[in-house]
Amino acid sequence: MQWLIINPTTFIWIKKRIGLIYDSDKFISFSFKLNSRISEICNELLCPSNLNATVIKLEDLNNENTYNWISELVFKYKLGKLINGNKKKPITLSPILKLQNDVSFYKYEHSIGNGGSILNNIHELYFYINPSTSGSHIYFKQLPYPHKKCPTLNMNQILQFVKSCINPFLSEVCLVGNLFTYPHYKRFVNQMLGLVKNIKLNMTYADLISHKTQLLELSVQYNISVSVLFDCSQENFWEFREFTFPMEFIFLTFSEFQYEQLSQTLNEISEYHEVKIVPVFDGENLNFFEEYVFTSEEDIATLEVTRREIFIHQSLNSNDFGKIFILPNGNVHTNVNTEPVGNIDDSPYSIVYKEMTEGNSWLRIRNQQPCTNCIYQWLCPSPSNYELVIGKPNLCHINSDTF
Repeated sequence: MQWLIINPTTFIWIKKRIGLIYDSDKFISFSFKLNSRISEICNELLCPSNLNATVIKLEDLNNENTYNWISELVFKYKLGKLINGNKKKPITLSPILKLQNDVSFYKYEHSIGNGGSILNNIHELYFYINPSTSGSHIYFKQLPYPHKKCPTLNMNQILQFVKSCINPFLSEVCLVGNLFTYPHYKRFVNQMLGLVKNIKLNMTYADLISHKTQLLELSVQYNISVSVLFDCSQENFWEFREFTFPMEFIFLTFSEFQYEQLSQTLNEISEYHEVKIVPVFDGENLNFFEEYVFTSEEDIATLEVTRREIFIHQSLNSNDFGKIFILPNGNVHTNVNTEPVGNIDDSPYSIVYKEMTEGNSWLRIRNQQPCTNCIYQWLCPSPSNYELVIGKPNLCHINSDTF
């Protein structure tokens, strides 16, 4: 008899006829077919009371399939050890998710009238302040992009909402739209910076190029950063070469041809400013998404997912969590594609509490089919806006239950 133990950084997942072992320290993984004995061993290792250890009998080592599996785990990848069974049972800690503040915690705090800490979950605020002639309701659903036809948000309501959201973890306030057509924009920016350290602008190229002088003036007076949104039909990005304050160029791309064109000039542009290429679904370019955005098993194999990231994937949506979007009509969303959780005149506390206890954005994880049948369930990134816009629960080519 021997003890088989696995490393405390090693995860085991089994789904139907296959299993996956992944080490979050070495970023090593291997998948395998299950037989009755290997399945039994895995279940014993997964049992928390066994503390990552189980008994390996002589007949296990004499069985070719079981021995090969143990050999791969222990000798090839060094993700575990075999220890003489005469020794005391070894103890290692299992990688188990433990949330410090979960939904039940916030419900209890709320019940006793002591829930102020819930505001610490607000990390980013996005205000869609006004319309833009180059806005798009299609792009808006996939990234922070201005609306084309919409009301103008009231300045005092915005400032009051931000003031009520202040917490140590609020890192970004983003204004989406055409700031330079916003009423009294200088006074607005000045008052906003009295509440937060910096402001980020998300503006289209067409809006910014019409207000270069105002942007330069604003950048000298205030601490702001800018994301310039290009839809790939506009290529005069060199217009902003002389701007020395923080700028980010976001290029929206819809096809393989556009993607390849942008990739060729990416290095040249990035010498001056940060650059991102963002695929956008327009309802007709699903083939492009399947080629460039959908996940494959080869993609998963290259991921280096830490233990902390795995736990995040199991508990919250890393794309949505902490973000609040205030739309031009005053409705407050935790994702622009889901139902509102309040209004700009509501208290941020009530908005966050509702999202944490009833919402489906911040806690939207891969806990539905087909992801629940996949061994890569918790290695994949959190669901994104693309799934909601395209109407698919996941964006991948993997069908691991037929391994």
